[in-house]
Amino acid sequence: MTEKTLIFTGQSPNGIHKTETAMLCLRRRGWDVADEHAAVVRKSPALARGVLLHVGLAHYYARLQCAQAGTDPDGYYTPEDAVSRIPGMEESLCPDVLREQTPVVLRALAGYYSRWMHERVRVLAVERVVSIPLPGFGGPGEPPEKTARIDLIVEKGGRIYFWDHKSAGRITRRHPWYYARSAQFLLIRWFGRQLGDKFGGVVLNLIQCADKTDYQRPPLDAVPGLLTSLPASLSYYERQRLAFERSGLPAVLWPAVPSEHTCQGRYSACAHARKCDNAVPPVIDTDWPEMDIAGYAEKLLARIDR
Repeated sequence: MTEKTLIFTGQSPNGIHKTETAMLCLRRRGWDVADEHAAVVRKSPALARGVLLHVGLAHYYARLQCAQAGTDPDGYYTPEDAVSRIPGMEESLCPDVLREQTPVVLRALAGYYSRWMHERVRVLAVERVVSIPLPGFGGPGEPPEKTARIDLIVEKGGRIYFWDHKSAGRITRRHPWYYARSAQFLLIRWFGRQLGDKFGGVVLNLIQCADKTDYQRPPLDAVPGLLTSLPASLSYYERQRLAFERSGLPAVLWPAVPSEHTCQGRYSACAHARKCDNAVPPVIDTDWPEMDIAGYAEKLLARIDR
């Protein structure tokens, strides 16, 4: 009997999500760090659907890649079997929520197979981690490069495309606009430029997981202005993030961005909004440093300890 492989990867080793959060609000990143240390289990249905959907599609395309290469697809679990195994394995999400969302995702996957059964693409890689060197990265104490996990790499018409799977409660025409300007997608586009003329672009593989399912694959705009400035932006915010994470300061002393755009997002409030509302800093200091965050943290912590 063939031993089966389960594709269940998580985030890439030095991915951009932490830096993106710091770009949005450093204090939000501080609360995330506190949750990571406390091993907080999240109860988000949307996150659960996203995790399960990625697992299902990874196995669908891994099996398709095997079939295209003339090897045995049964080296991988079927998407349905793989999805059903996750509630007992994912430690950061509530297993009950994962079990509740499993039928929703399986129904969306069944519709996905039907919608795209006649697609003609050649699968090159599934859940591939790539290292992406950026100009200005790799200073003292910094990782030399960022990493990204590309959900799917395909070839179509002689060009190579990077696909990213996204679940949504409702697909709107604004989704491609939002995601084209996300640092996550700018980063993988930066990597794709190394392919030269063979690079076809980044495609958003949208799956609506709801009573009424929907499936769309819009290409993302190139936005060259943001792409060109990406290394400078990432380098600055990465240094800020790393400095605060190493500072020992509690999250309530990290600088916040109080705004209706950060405390309240497109879909819901920030998960840490109530903490910021009610957690009163033990000390107040308006003399924010330019870059000497370690020295600043030492000064504040000394005042707390007195």
